[in-house]
Amino acid sequence: MIRKLILLFSTIFISSYAFASDNIIEQIEINGLERIERETVISYSRLNIDELYSNDIGNNALKELYNTDLFSDVKIEYIDGLLSIEVIENPTINLIKFSGNNKKNDDDLLSEILLKDRSIYSRSKVKKDVNKILSLYQRSGRLSTEVIPKVETLKDNRVNLIFEINESDIVSVSKITFIGNKVFSSRELRKVMKTKTSSLIRYFSSSDNYDPDKLEYDKVLISNLYRNSGYPNFSFKSSIAQLIPNKNQFEIIMTLDEGDLYFFGDINIKSNFKKLNDAFLANTLSVKKGNLYNADLIKDDIASIKNSASTYGYSFVQINSKKEFDNINKQVNINYLIDEGPKVYINKITINGNTRTTDKVIRRQLSIAEGDSYSKYLINLSKNKIQSLQYFSKVNILEEKDQAFDKINLVINVEENNTGEATIGAGYSSATKANLQLGITEQNFLGKGQQLKFQSSFGDEFTSYDISFAEPYLYGRDLYIKTDLYSELQDSASVNYETERLGFGISLGFPLSYDKRIIAKYSLFNDKTSADSSATDYERMLDGTTTVSSIGYAFSSDNRNSPYKPSAGYKYVLNQDIAGIGGDSYFVKSTIEYTYYKRLNKSLIGSLKLNSGHLNGYNNKYAPISSYFNLGGNKLRGFTNQSVGPKAGNSYTGGQYFYLLSTETNIDLPIENFDITSTLFVDIGSVWGLDNRFGSIEDKHELRSSLGINFIWDSAIGPINFIFAKAIQKQTTDKTDNFYFDIGYNF
Repeated sequence: MIRKLILLFSTIFISSYAFASDNIIEQIEINGLERIERETVISYSRLNIDELYSNDIGNNALKELYNTDLFSDVKIEYIDGLLSIEVIENPTINLIKFSGNNKKNDDDLLSEILLKDRSIYSRSKVKKDVNKILSLYQRSGRLSTEVIPKVETLKDNRVNLIFEINESDIVSVSKITFIGNKVFSSRELRKVMKTKTSSLIRYFSSSDNYDPDKLEYDKVLISNLYRNSGYPNFSFKSSIAQLIPNKNQFEIIMTLDEGDLYFFGDINIKSNFKKLNDAFLANTLSVKKGNLYNADLIKDDIASIKNSASTYGYSFVQINSKKEFDNINKQVNINYLIDEGPKVYINKITINGNTRTTDKVIRRQLSIAEGDSYSKYLINLSKNKIQSLQYFSKVNILEEKDQAFDKINLVINVEENNTGEATIGAGYSSATKANLQLGITEQNFLGKGQQLKFQSSFGDEFTSYDISFAEPYLYGRDLYIKTDLYSELQDSASVNYETERLGFGISLGFPLSYDKRIIAKYSLFNDKTSADSSATDYERMLDGTTTVSSIGYAFSSDNRNSPYKPSAGYKYVLNQDIAGIGGDSYFVKSTIEYTYYKRLNKSLIGSLKLNSGHLNGYNNKYAPISSYFNLGGNKLRGFTNQSVGPKAGNSYTGGQYFYLLSTETNIDLPIENFDITSTLFVDIGSVWGLDNRFGSIEDKHELRSSLGINFIWDSAIGPINFIFAKAIQKQTTDKTDNFYFDIGYNF
């Protein structure tokens, strides 16, 4: 028996081997090729010499070749080791034309379709493009539009593809009716919808066009309104759009089930993520027991927990919100279920779009490096630091999963911004009137992040020159160095003297810690004042030449959540200069600048800014008057520049002491398309204090205040700053300025 079984299996094996040997591909012959290479066909078919052939293998090869859209017909035949593939290539599209498209231009249609000139013609792609064109027309309310594709055959297997379009009239929405709504009126519901009803005021608008996709989005908006107002079980019973007979208009009828009003019940957190303290998270949640049910608050809490987890490198933490309905007490209990997921590391960081700025300028702003554990906080901080350079109009950081499950790649896409400012005959200030400005200011010199300025200004009452250069990363380290050479000449018509200053400065800065820096500086300048023959006693007192040689420092601490448009935290800068290291002036000058930011709500950010300073001479010397503090203009808005405080004749002396307190909050106006930011402000300040040289000039402390609105427009000709301010508290000697603006030109 065993011998018979062995003989049977041997016979089957030998027969199978003989059959397989008879179906080996020994030669491949391809016919019908014109443009396409033979190797391309073989590659797509996945058929090779010396491999086994069967009907299933042939059918799979046939499907693969058809799926390429390169061929209109394919035949495969196998006879005695010879595999024959016969193809008919799809033609090449010579030109794509549109006819009958009076309401849509050719460019809009071409951008919508897949096929292009010189691409391969394919029936399946033509069908998809017809649907895309129809969808484009339907979105604009032309629901009955027809698109008929036609082909013109040319020589050399080329065709012209013509889309004949029969455009229909726009179908508008004449009426929107709600059934079952008691909580919100029909008017309130229509207000949140993007679809509107036809009226004369919407003659030039497309909001009344009927669009099924837009209507579905409207249903989402209405659902959100209810679910954020305490109605978690809201639903649509039906939504009908019916065509009105004999009219090209639709009536929309929506039947609602509002459900019952619910409040939040017990809030629990169940987590296996030990690094996040459950009690701490519970205190940070927006959802509170007893508050009205709001679905958006749950989403905000999930986002907040994810951000907290990402600081520990867990970017793929899983958070689910389980809702338990207490229908008796009308409460919804919320359980947040947290699963930490795998810890993720940064694999690779790629930078795109920096055609001018070198990679290292961007990379040195990153707070995260390749190989570090993932941190959403550090990624956002890096983005803000890149934006704070103001070299780029757009900065986006994309996170892409790597092949390894625990790694992620970062792709930084930037769009270069104009970093240079050419002030060539394009300057005006309502404070200093018309002036001519010549020069170049470049914040990103040669794309290396260096700052170069060469500028000269000429006006009726002043002339100035300024040359400076700054390197923020000396020798590739976080070491800041700056040199400055300047000259100023002022001859104001309101006073009887002129001043001339020539100076030089150098500074060196470096970090003390992550958020603290110090800058050491040295300054040397010569200040000359020449009084006219008609000068007053005070003005003659100014006559003479002063040489100031000073050393100083600037200490800063930055604890803002972002250096670019911060919304929380604070920053302060302490400046102090000591004159008397050479020269003939001896004084100590100190200032402090403190800024605090706090988010007031989702859209409003408040800030508190305090500037204060004092100036005192020593070694039996008075501080030079040119070093006195002044207010007005951008410092104490609503008052003319340097026209506040003690006054002698027509001259404002400034003072040895000053403070300026500004409270601001952003406001959102419907002008975002013009790239205008707007700020409401209240300014409070004073400048006072004179030494014994000034005799009986009134120099006591007097409070000034103003309020107004500040617009900053990033226009095509450069940043334009508009200030509308009203002085609330002032002195009779002060000069006010209700409107101020200045213009620069960017290149």
